Amino acid sequence: MKTHPTLIPCLAAALLLAGCGANRKLIEAGQTALEENKPKNAAADFERAARRVTRDPALYYNLASAHRALDNLKPAMGAVEKGLRLEPGNARLLQLKAHIAFTSGDWQTARDALDAALENGAPEPYVLNARAAIARMEDKPDHARLLLLDAMRLDPAYPATTYNLASLYYARHHDKKLLPQAHDLFEMHLRQSPLAETQASNAAANLEAISKLLAREEIPQNRNTSLSAQRMAEAARFAAARNWTAALRAYTDAVNADPLSLDARLALAAYLESRDDPAGVANAHIEAAKLMNAPTDVLYKAAEAALTQRRADVAAEFSSRGLANAPGNLRFYYQMARIRARQNMPAEARAYAEYYARFAPEPHAGQVAAWAKSLGQ
Repeated sequence: MKTHPTLIPCLAAALLLAGCGANRKLIEAGQTALEENKPKNAAADFERAARRVTRDPALYYNLASAHRALDNLKPAMGAVEKGLRLEPGNARLLQLKAHIAFTSGDWQTARDALDAALENGAPEPYVLNARAAIARMEDKPDHARLLLLDAMRLDPAYPATTYNLASLYYARHHDKKLLPQAHDLFEMHLRQSPLAETQASNAAANLEAISKLLAREEIPQNRNTSLSAQRMAEAARFAAARNWTAALRAYTDAVNADPLSLDARLALAAYLESRDDPAGVANAHIEAAKLMNAPTDVLYKAAEAALTQRRADVAAEFSSRGLANAPGNLRFYYQMARIRARQNMPAEARAYAEYYARFAPEPHAGQVAAWAKSLGQ
């Protein structure tokens, strides 16, 4: 389900212009009118002030805000452009430009304005959420994800981020198996405040739907948990007695007795590792990673194993889940960069590599950054 947040709220500029008393009174009256939700009066006051004062971006921001509140999008954009001619890097004007453009249906202009705002020091969560919404419209889920993770890093309590990230994971659950992560994020969203009414309603409905999907995933099929535990105990005894053939057979029987047992699969992987069987360990980790409850370290190892087997799509699934489980674990960003490069997705590889390089220690950060620059767009 694709959802897109409102881009940029209209905010009255806090700055007052210097100059003659008449201009100052007009601007003060316009700001008061905006605060009192009287945009028509505000627009008239700011228009009169703009005829006399032409060199202050804050005035054009206020004028554009008033026109935007009236849904007069063309004059609102005109006022923004006048302000940007005075100060091209004004982040607030760029954000307002994006909001007006998006409302007008011109999401390409909105995208460019948001990119410029981010480049000029406006990494606020709502700007990142807005840019992520456009990335989703462009069918660039990796870029959207990184923007939302950046927003969450800046402010974990910002409700739009948890909702939008949960929606992104829910929309892609069919091939990424990110239902548990979407479930947790929707739950987190509903505990935050203030919540947009539509988002809260959608989050509750999605949470119920995901719970039903997860319950179906967990329905036991051909499971014999007691037999699996019995076979694992026997396998441990066989291994202690150095009866390797019997131990391997017992561990395999334990997995077959309960195909959804993570313990059985990890026990098999540990045994194969003790027997110096790297290929067997890789396959065991890949099978373990297919389970919904696979831990983060298993997902990472399984993704690396799948890469060595030239199964980049499988590696991407595991690494994506690991990143969703542990967004603070930098190694998943570098792993995803390598996977996307293997999949011939240079723009996505570059995005993950650049994100990794922002936080990784030197000298590896510099090395990865240089590699990222060598990738295409």
